[in-house]
Amino acid sequence: MSKKKYYAVKVGKTPGIYLTWADCSAQVTGYKGAKYKSFTTIEEALAFIDDDKTKVPNEDIKKTKDKNNISSKNSKATMALKAGYDVKPIRSNANVKTFKSYINPEDIKDEYEFIAFVDGSYDRGNQIFGSGVIVLNTNDNTYNTYFNAGYDKWDQWNIVGELESVKVAINKAKELGKKNIAIYHDLKNIALWASGEWQAKNEYTQEYVKYMEEVSKELNICFIKVKAHSNESIYNDLADEAAKGAIIDYLKG
Repeated sequence: MSKKKYYAVKVGKTPGIYLTWADCSAQVTGYKGAKYKSFTTIEEALAFIDDDKTKVPNEDIKKTKDKNNISSKNSKATMALKAGYDVKPIRSNANVKTFKSYINPEDIKDEYEFIAFVDGSYDRGNQIFGSGVIVLNTNDNTYNTYFNAGYDKWDQWNIVGELESVKVAINKAKELGKKNIAIYHDLKNIALWASGEWQAKNEYTQEYVKYMEEVSKELNICFIKVKAHSNESIYNDLADEAAKGAIIDYLKG
């Protein structure tokens, strides 16, 4: 098992301690005279930077406080969070509907002209997300497949593939001029962030919330929960396969 690393940026866009190379790279790439280095302990990383105002990853705040006798009331370091999480939580105001149990697409095809099943996948080793979308042609029981993949610069793992699949579906509906959209999903977060039932607590999920707020102004969107890898619908499994295939295609170049 590989050891945990702390990426210390002494000179860069935003000096601090980062937990992933992706976050560190974003601070030093293209920055003239950047100074950075990785360490296996938070103490070594802090010593390299030699700055008591350095941003410290959230999960290591308590340990750093105990070892360095930092006051929790007076130290700014104790308030610093992992990159992308130092934002105030928000709730979505998007005008969307949610159904927490499965509805047969045949029962809603008269109301929703665009019916899509979405799913996401993730390759941890390469930090690549995949998104799969199956759009039904309810008139003849055929379907079209759409997909997307990319580098997970947000360090959100499978969440990225899931949320990006929603965007792929909605953007395709807009491209086709469809206004009434039903999205079947197996990850409950998709609907809960969009509806405001859950708070969005980092920059990436907040971007998703803002996207949903904007598109819901012109589109009639509903989210319908489907059990993953169940007998409820074969289209959910097809979306999953499309998401995994997207990662393979991406890595092939």
